[in-house]
Amino acid sequence: MQPFISYCARLLLIFLLAATAVKAQEPAAFNEANRLYEQQQFAEAAAKYQQVIDSGFQVADLYFNAGNAYYKSSQTAMAVYSFEKALRLQPGDEAIEHNLALANQKVGSNVETLPLLFFERWWLQWQQLHTPAGWANWSIAWSWIFSALIIAYFFFPVPGKKYIRWALAVSGIFLIGYFSMAAWMHSQSFNSNDAIVMNYSVKAKSAPDDGAKDLFELKEGMKVKVLDATSQFGKVQLTDGKTGWVPVNEIKRL
Repeated sequence: MQPFISYCARLLLIFLLAATAVKAQEPAAFNEANRLYEQQQFAEAAAKYQQVIDSGFQVADLYFNAGNAYYKSSQTAMAVYSFEKALRLQPGDEAIEHNLALANQKVGSNVETLPLLFFERWWLQWQQLHTPAGWANWSIAWSWIFSALIIAYFFFPVPGKKYIRWALAVSGIFLIGYFSMAAWMHSQSFNSNDAIVMNYSVKAKSAPDDGAKDLFELKEGMKVKVLDATSQFGKVQLTDGKTGWVPVNEIKRL
């Protein structure tokens, strides 16, 4: 038994040392990317930022820096993609919105966006009430409040229990609402039907077939919504409502 415990302890130590080494490399790569950016080696900086992102980091500032490096190195599609990812992780950030607008100017799309209905505008404003982390933090706070009220109601002889019942109902509603929004915002951050066109001059087809009729042309960096997909083609929708099929390797989902 003792040799087995010793063996497990060694394995655990090796795992912890390996994890520490990986964690130590990540800030170094980020700092290296910052140094390359300051030296105006923008393409190299973008590649280094992307290396950190690909290692598993999903942070708004990281995507923002990557977007700047891609923009400076004229990689428009990846710049738009990076700024869009940053904005999903930190909605309402003015700096991200400004740089995304600059990147979209390079796209030069003439597609007119359909006006939002009143409830769509309300929904967008509601999402921006908090960041994804903010929704999660508030859901935790409301869970503590709800738990404290339950303990007070059932285990302590406090006066005014009918008011506590009302407080329980209100806090329960807030808890459900904030938890639902936290889960939804997390899902939107990492699973989206939106995508960015990654290549120049992509032809949208009338059907998922290379021989199908060309309907319209997509430009590098344009944002589209993926409505359906096969193994080789995705059905995309533009902001003006037009739909068509494009090869899945021509777009990158947010």
